[in-house]
Amino acid sequence: MKFKVSFVVQILLQALRQGTTPRKLAVTCALGLVMGIFPVFGVTTLLCLGVAIWLKLNVPVIQLINFIVAPIQILLMIPFIKAGAYVFQLDPFPWHYDELLALFSTDLWLLIKEAGLSLLTAIGIWALLAVPLFFIVFYPGYWFFSQWKVTRYREL
Repeated sequence: MKFKVSFVVQILLQALRQGTTPRKLAVTCALGLVMGIFPVFGVTTLLCLGVAIWLKLNVPVIQLINFIVAPIQILLMIPFIKAGAYVFQLDPFPWHYDELLALFSTDLWLLIKEAGLSLLTAIGIWALLAVPLFFIVFYPGYWFFSQWKVTRYREL
């Protein structure tokens, strides 16, 4: 699937044209990024949808950002797990791919226990980073969308 920057720009510009304030658009993008790197596969779409509905944010924008950061979520999974094991002073996740497959068929409960604990520590690390990351993305985003709205509307 080919990804085009112009498509992203059109979605963001359309949100501004429909009355979304630059502040709300920055909040939407920051939350989309933070929720999009949540270290559990398959739940970020529902998390983003729930947050967007709850906070009355633009659903297409938050899902777009979630989609864009999906590769980053995959890249951060192992570092989150390793950092969680280090911070919470647990043994690193001891299983390799072949062992995981064998555990899946022989001792599913042990697999759930081990993988679940690793995911919980990864979620803990994500939670520690979520608020600072939100603000790191929000403030430049707010400035950018405020400036962008002014210059884009002058061009139209």
